[in-house]
Amino acid sequence: MIDTPATDAYIFLGCGPSGMSSTPFGEHLKREREMRGVSLEEVSAATRISTRFLEAIESDRWESLPGGVFNRGFIRSVARYLGLDEDSMVAEYALETRGRVETGVVPDPPMEMPRNWKPAIVAAIALVVFLAGVSFAYARYGGKIAARLHRKPAVATAPAASGTPGDAPHTANDAAAGAAAAATDPLELTLQTSKLIDVMIVADGATIFTGSIDAGDKRAFEAHEAFEVSSSDSSAIVLELNGRRVAAFGQPGLPSSVKLTRNDLKAPAGDSH
Repeated sequence: MIDTPATDAYIFLGCGPSGMSSTPFGEHLKREREMRGVSLEEVSAATRISTRFLEAIESDRWESLPGGVFNRGFIRSVARYLGLDEDSMVAEYALETRGRVETGVVPDPPMEMPRNWKPAIVAAIALVVFLAGVSFAYARYGGKIAARLHRKPAVATAPAASGTPGDAPHTANDAAAGAAAAATDPLELTLQTSKLIDVMIVADGATIFTGSIDAGDKRAFEAHEAFEVSSSDSSAIVLELNGRRVAAFGQPGLPSSVKLTRNDLKAPAGDSH
């Protein structure tokens, strides 16, 4: 705090009998500061009040200040630092602004109210983790989900034949019904890779998977009529169609593709196309 007799200041500024300056409040405060050879930056550093607010006070720009008890708190802090009577300065401010003087010392507000970014940062991290989880789930299980969307209901099989001679016509009918039911069962394709390769699966003309599959991963897909399987290395992929092993296709180490239909269930192994 800077010590200067208050009476000298009043004589210098030509204060009236009431002890209050006849000059505008901001100009009065500015002259008191300049008389002591103190800069706005020094006042700001000592009181923790922004120079922007200090300049607004000295220019009587009250609309640029927070208002209310904040303004009175600013004035008390500055007056205390300059060695002025705090109550007199607050009363002078209230008279000029037609405000109402509140008793008691108002706590000094900080220069800046720090913004709490922590909730926003936590929310952003949670969103990134959620999106990463969705992406991983789609990459791993998207093929199965798409295959099940293409699956068609199977026709119920006919009751088994009794085996008696009189039921021979029924046995023939049951065999035909069983063949028809088998023709409507879905085709189930499983694949496993021995190293990281790129694979594309087309089921009934629609692409249901395309991407990389790690070594040892096993995937399952479903179709109604046919599969088309393309890989970046035919020797690194093992296929099974409805549990039946499909013969190797293409040249080892080179990209190749194979088409699998219901006819491949009748042969001991599938042929490349």
